[in-house]
Amino acid sequence: HDGTRFRVLEPGEYTQMAGRAGRRGLDKVGTVIMCCFGEEPPPQFILRNMLTGSSTRLSSQFRLTYNMILNLLRVEDLTVEGMIKRSFSEFATQRALTTNEYPKLLKRGTKALAKLEEDFSRDADTRIGAEDISEYYAASSELISLNKECLNYLLSAGHTAGGALIPGRVLVVTSARKKGFARSLAIVVKSPQIASTGNSISKPAVCIVLLPPSYTHTTDESKTAATEFHLGYIGNCKNRNYIYAHIELDEVLFISSNKHKIDAEKLFKEESSFGGLGASKPKTSNSFFNSKPMARKVDDFGFGSMKIRSKGDSAGAGKSTEDQSIEKVISYLLEAESMESNAALDILPLKECTKGGLFQGDEVLRFGTISNEIFHRVMDVRSYKSHLHPSLVKHYTTVEKKETLSSTIQALRHLLSNESLQLFPDFLQRKSLLRTLNYVDENDTVKVKGRVACECNTCEELIVTEIVFEGILNDLEPAEIVAALSALIFQEKGDNALDNELPERLRNTCEAMKKIAINLGQLQSDHGLMIDPKDYCDGSLKFGLVHVVYEWALGVPFSNICQLTLVQEGSIVRCITRLDELCREVRNCARVVGNPTLYRKMEEASIAIKRDIVFASSLYIS
Repeated sequence: HDGTRFRVLEPGEYTQMAGRAGRRGLDKVGTVIMCCFGEEPPPQFILRNMLTGSSTRLSSQFRLTYNMILNLLRVEDLTVEGMIKRSFSEFATQRALTTNEYPKLLKRGTKALAKLEEDFSRDADTRIGAEDISEYYAASSELISLNKECLNYLLSAGHTAGGALIPGRVLVVTSARKKGFARSLAIVVKSPQIASTGNSISKPAVCIVLLPPSYTHTTDESKTAATEFHLGYIGNCKNRNYIYAHIELDEVLFISSNKHKIDAEKLFKEESSFGGLGASKPKTSNSFFNSKPMARKVDDFGFGSMKIRSKGDSAGAGKSTEDQSIEKVISYLLEAESMESNAALDILPLKECTKGGLFQGDEVLRFGTISNEIFHRVMDVRSYKSHLHPSLVKHYTTVEKKETLSSTIQALRHLLSNESLQLFPDFLQRKSLLRTLNYVDENDTVKVKGRVACECNTCEELIVTEIVFEGILNDLEPAEIVAALSALIFQEKGDNALDNELPERLRNTCEAMKKIAINLGQLQSDHGLMIDPKDYCDGSLKFGLVHVVYEWALGVPFSNICQLTLVQEGSIVRCITRLDELCREVRNCARVVGNPTLYRKMEEASIAIKRDIVFASSLYIS
């Protein structure tokens, strides 16, 4: 029983208990006997997990507090960022940065980027007609990013993305650095495949991509060329080269409304293993397996060798149906290329792909916004002179290399900076709140309120500081002060209502403390911290022992105050003991502020509660 329920021991708990078997230094082996109560032992898989399972993973419990931040801002030897880096939560990250030699990579990358920038500036005279290539690359990257987001939405409904990536669809694709084409026309011959585990893509779409006119088929490529109609094959038709290539979502510049009827099975043949549809025979040494099939019965009349002719056979005489299909596809792509050169290639409205009602709520609004944005971004991309430049691939590749390296360097700098720390955003939000509350100034110098908060370590330092500065304790008696402060110490769940027998002044003070806590919770929420004002108030202030502590401070015996509550005696003792420490902290706060009246009252309050069995040195000998 873990205090809440009965459960099976965790592997780490079992190891801690079983590890005590045997006498240290005397026994080589310790014997563990498991007593399984009940008629039957636990199931085998439960025992196996308990005995051989992995231990519970350690997780860092390091949290930033306002007291810690203020104290670190007051010293020069250690910063808050340095403290976060030394915490267990950042240990794995900081070790990885050292192991992977990221500082050296950053230095080398910076040098390489400087050289690329220098070469790019020196070659400015060679980019006549493409002076806006950098701006064109930025606009194209934004357009590709929007298309990728839209297609990810659409692919959640099916592998054809609502018809956007159906076989026969004409695309405009860009992948200059990886695959050597930019603003090229492509036609889908196989839609992307969606993984069975989720909406991720297991295989991207296969397209026939029209290569630039400047592309030349080298001898080295011919030696390693793929089989015709297979992925990676580079062919030539109508004096233009084309390639079968995988097209990722981040390589689609935009999708046209052109869609043609094609025979995808003839245009693309997948590599398949033996035994599947369309598989080729594997080569083996078995003479039976490699033997040719029996010849057909000879046709005495000679009609068996004659081919059936149809209309149009004269135009495609001597060409296979596959060759005719590829010619049609290249014709479609050349026609689309000509239309795009005149900015006449229509853009597919992606909203039409969601007529089945794929999305609901905010997704519809987001998708609609992106769809409209894509149309305007395409018009923007077409307005650049570089869009139709004959050497677009060369210039685009240069800029892409430079921008990719620049992005990598920025990522490395981010990893090595304080901004990559997991708790750094929380630190900035808390520091911003401290400035709002006038605890620190713009130069991060701790002011008087901040020094007061530094004195409080027992409970919520912000609430104690605001209580001291608002002076709500000044008019109370010592017994009433210590009773009100008990709400900050006591943390057990229970009845949180104030007793009507308490003095009205004390009850009003407790209500004022609630308002302070709610206001502080609201301020923290306004500064981006995930804090609910009411939850913050309820978690910081619990008034279950206010009456008990008040009576104890007035001198009532311990046996009598136990009759006022259902809280266990040990919890009462622990609360009053910690309350004495809080009294000393509030006394120090009064000294920093310069409030001698509150200082003396806190001394009296501490004396009033520090008596009898609660503060006995030992319950056994006193």
